[in-house]
Amino acid sequence: MKRNCSFSPKQVGYFYASIVFFSLLVAGSFLLMGVWMVLIFTCIEITALTIALYVYSRHALDYEKITIDGKNMTIEKSWGGKVERKELNTVWARVSRTDKHLYRLVLQHADQETPIGIFVNRDDLPQFERELKMHLH
Repeated sequence: MKRNCSFSPKQVGYFYASIVFFSLLVAGSFLLMGVWMVLIFTCIEITALTIALYVYSRHALDYEKITIDGKNMTIEKSWGGKVERKELNTVWARVSRTDKHLYRLVLQHADQETPIGIFVNRDDLPQFERELKMHLH
């Protein structure tokens, strides 16, 4: 499972370049007319857009991967470029819903709780939960 991203990295680059180009074009035309204040707001706009796209790009490749091989379960999560990997025994693992959020699943193993199904749509969560429970012994 991975995050549903509307833009590919190439499309994000084109979008960013076009917005920066047109913003600087408008600010430059106002600068030629003597209204230099527009350039300040254009710089603020471009800075805000740069920060937003940076945050977007950090999480665009996030994913969650669950691999079950017999009695071994491997959960691999990538969040913001950091990869976390846990290996569990399917005999001792169980799936439940959290008390706070009914639309989130938790994999319990011994005294550890691992949130799973972060990228699963709310409507598909019951099916995901059933299928995962079938593979746990």
